[in-house]
Amino acid sequence: MKSFGDFFIISMCYNFKINLKKRYSMVEQEVLEMLTTMVEDKDLYTAGHSKRVAMYSARIAQAMDLSEEEQTTIYQAGLLHDIGKILTPESVLLKPKKFNRQEYAIIRNHSVDGEKMVLFISSFKAYATIIRHHHERYDGEGYPDELRGDAIPLLSRIMAVADAFDAMTTNRIYKARKTIDKALLELQKCSGTQFDPTVVTSAISILSEFKELIYNIQSPQNAIDEQRFAYFFKDQLTSAYSSEYLNHILNQNKDTHHFCCCYFIQLHHMNAYNERFGWKCGDDSLKEIALRIKLLFASSFVFRVFGDDFIVLNPLHVSVEEKEVLYKLGVGFEGLEISLQHFDFNEHTIDSWEHLENHLVHYE
Repeated sequence: MKSFGDFFIISMCYNFKINLKKRYSMVEQEVLEMLTTMVEDKDLYTAGHSKRVAMYSARIAQAMDLSEEEQTTIYQAGLLHDIGKILTPESVLLKPKKFNRQEYAIIRNHSVDGEKMVLFISSFKAYATIIRHHHERYDGEGYPDELRGDAIPLLSRIMAVADAFDAMTTNRIYKARKTIDKALLELQKCSGTQFDPTVVTSAISILSEFKELIYNIQSPQNAIDEQRFAYFFKDQLTSAYSSEYLNHILNQNKDTHHFCCCYFIQLHHMNAYNERFGWKCGDDSLKEIALRIKLLFASSFVFRVFGDDFIVLNPLHVSVEEKEVLYKLGVGFEGLEISLQHFDFNEHTIDSWEHLENHLVHYE
């Protein structure tokens, strides 16, 4: 992760120099960096987001001929604009999918929570109003106070544009990022409704300069991220991943080429097995088979598909004796039959769950 100082170097590379006219004590700067790091470390999506929003906001303010003090204020407020998300339940904040109505209502609280948090620090009180209103809309349909037009603080109106631009140009697991040109067109389209037209005009002239951005990809980068994703993408019964996550991994793999092959392990006669021994026994058998798969293939990338079947992704071709593997997977489960299919990604173009499913149907 880039440090606070590193980001200033990146900013200068974009010909952006901010004059810190307002002098902060070392402790205040350290608190600012600590809070920014806390919110970014909590959520894959927000990693880098706050710093980019701060940079975009200050650049737009500069283009609008605002004072150096206002540029500094909006930059610092941008670093903290999502600080309220620290109080958002992780089950909502870390959800790598679209929010439902209830979850959206919860996430909306972060602007008010952020205002409350910065008010505890006297040096940061100037940011409170900006943070509270950075999700207001120019047409009055925003939150939390449904302010309209010039009733929304100018720096909040600027930050709203910067925030939206970064959201559009950042990858989410359920939604690919827009190109810079498409994002700018969207800003223009929403001018006068979601955004202040004057701000949009200045923003487009500035943001069009950013031809190369450091894009964030909402994928697990370490063991902690894996566990966070597990909350949403792991089957509670078997601890295998879902087909939804398989689709994401396969889509990423066309660029990363991390996985070179996969195995399809199909369980036959599962319904008859459940009827004979009961659903509880059937569930226990699925859990045991999933565990055996992980051990036999030495892979943590096991996915439960079609209810009773499994996919295993491997970064290397694993040499397996099919008869031996099938025996070890099925021994002790009377009446179950197990089949195994192998797919080499060099021979088959498989970059989505749908592509793989077509192959599975073809080879049945």
